[in-house]
Amino acid sequence: MKTALFSALFLCSFTAAEAQEEARKVQLAFNTIAAKAKPAVVSLQVVKEESGVIVEPEFFFGYMLPREREFRYDTRGVGSGFIIDPEGRVLTNYHVVEGAARIKVSLAGTSGRETVYMAELAGADPALDLAVLKIKSKDRFPFLELAAAGGPKVGDFAVAVGYPFGFRQTMTSGIVSALDAVIKVEGRQYRNLIQTDAAINEGNSGGPLLNLDGRVIGVNTAIFSPSGAFAGMGFAIPAAEIRRVLDDIIAGREIKRGWLGVSLTALDPVMSARLGLKESGGCIINSVVKGSPAYLAGLRRGDILSEFGGEPVESEDDMFYKTYTRRPGDSVTLSYIRGGAKKTESIRLAERPAKAGSVRYTRGRPEERKSSAENYSWEGAELRFTSAGAVVERVERDSRLFGYLRKGDIIKAVNRKELASAVEMPDVFAGTDLAEGVLFDLERGGEGMYLSVQAR
Repeated sequence: MKTALFSALFLCSFTAAEAQEEARKVQLAFNTIAAKAKPAVVSLQVVKEESGVIVEPEFFFGYMLPREREFRYDTRGVGSGFIIDPEGRVLTNYHVVEGAARIKVSLAGTSGRETVYMAELAGADPALDLAVLKIKSKDRFPFLELAAAGGPKVGDFAVAVGYPFGFRQTMTSGIVSALDAVIKVEGRQYRNLIQTDAAINEGNSGGPLLNLDGRVIGVNTAIFSPSGAFAGMGFAIPAAEIRRVLDDIIAGREIKRGWLGVSLTALDPVMSARLGLKESGGCIINSVVKGSPAYLAGLRRGDILSEFGGEPVESEDDMFYKTYTRRPGDSVTLSYIRGGAKKTESIRLAERPAKAGSVRYTRGRPEERKSSAENYSWEGAELRFTSAGAVVERVERDSRLFGYLRKGDIIKAVNRKELASAVEMPDVFAGTDLAEGVLFDLERGGEGMYLSVQAR
């Protein structure tokens, strides 16, 4: 309907004959895409083996004794995918085939006759929700190509092909509605997605999103809908992200992730104001892992990251994604602000450690803290000064700081004024105003962090 309306408005500026000719060109483009996609877009039927336990009564000499019995059963799911090479490799979403015991691949031939093959998982990247299957056949297969580098633009035509609800192959059209979308589905975080209004429903997951050349610009992955059915917002993993990992997935290699080695907090307006910055974008470094690329490049706590690889840093999640989708050994330029001056470093990323908890940060909990007898109360927070800083002993429930500061927090500085001694506490806190916003530099659970509070 949307495409037809757009075409009608567009064709109003032509004569009747010219309008008819232009309409035929648009129609021919969609006909060509449909013909190209039909034999290469596949339906997936996935069987997963599950198990459960039931308690059955057994009678023994007149007594009833409960006995546990394990039973096994199959669950079935459907999805879509598309062939990416003549050997019969199929790209789809990892969540479609995760835990599959058996996978059937159905191809719709040009004559309309369906051919069914068995397939096996060849490789996957769960982090990007991508998987590659290999059809168990020596046949040669028609396939679709990924779009060239550059990516789609907002407003471009987009065509989704797949098997919604397990029905026959279906093609829908729309436009690219937005780029760099972020959503969370069943605990899985997706970033940098293509948003489209081409209809996508359950069963479309893993199918291609195509441009007018019939090339793949994305893998249809999720929808946002209050009802569970299509509501005008579908999302696809962009081809540029797929290219980064596809060769490794096909080869069955483990995907190596880039790592910078910093703990970050996104800047908000209060932080920016207290740090003397004009803009609120970027992240402030909480801590730096000793021996990490950031450590070797001279980055330190309090530096503000503003650009990574020539692109602005929007949040800590954005920064994580930018490094996570790079490879170990990649060299990137990183811009940061220190003391009001902008600096730029070239940094070579390392491999992300298997366990984030196994690394040590340069700022840790001091082994010894000598307490002073000096106590201080401010805005309903009871503080006790030690050699480590002002320790939060208690926060009143009616305090404006309740829910922000926690018992055990160690305040190092307030609005960039360091707490060096107990006698300084009244002067430091007296000059603050929660209504205008306060920036705390503190330690929580042995790790440094910045906390902004604005309360009226």
